[in-house]
Amino acid sequence: MPKKRILIVEDDPHIADLIRLYTEKEGWDSATAENGAKALSLLKSYPAELIVLDIMLPDMDGIEVLREVRKEQSIPVIFLTAKSEEIDKILGLELGADDYVTKPFSPKELIARMKAIFRRLQPDTDKKPRSIHVRDLEMDSQKMEVRVKGKAVRISGLEFTLLFFLASHPGQVFSRNQLMDSMYPENDVLVIDRTVDVHIKNLRKN
Repeated sequence: MPKKRILIVEDDPHIADLIRLYTEKEGWDSATAENGAKALSLLKSYPAELIVLDIMLPDMDGIEVLREVRKEQSIPVIFLTAKSEEIDKILGLELGADDYVTKPFSPKELIARMKAIFRRLQPDTDKKPRSIHVRDLEMDSQKMEVRVKGKAVRISGLEFTLLFFLASHPGQVFSRNQLMDSMYPENDVLVIDRTVDVHIKNLRKN
């Protein structure tokens, strides 16, 4: 099985090395970039499957980098932020980040969140490919593709999970906690209530 490829975008070499060490312990491959420009350039030759992206970078900030990435790709992104304000986290999610971790953070928690994303993206080879067609919405869970009226729509991995869950249960009403459980079935991953609200808002815009 090929190694998972992680791009670590972090200007603090000690933090970057720490994350790289833990990803290597998982048997994953990783590359590092100390600024946004290098990260965007590296993505052209390094097919990352997940990006760990610091918001505070020396050239462009992580939010700008995410905007550029989302123009071309739907690679899962986990934000690293030293800011404790909830608004910074919500802004990242609105722009298409899949998750965030606030500094100082536990490397084990970061790895747990990365594994959670990979699990959600892992196709179930024991079952037939699952697809959903509800009115103008078409979803393919194997290819992680979404189409509305035949037009491809790019959303984050978490938003795909949430939308697929809702589309699989048409006409049903769910509480915020039930929706959070559908997105984060792992008990070791903690999220704020507003996370679901932001992803729902993003889906409605699309």
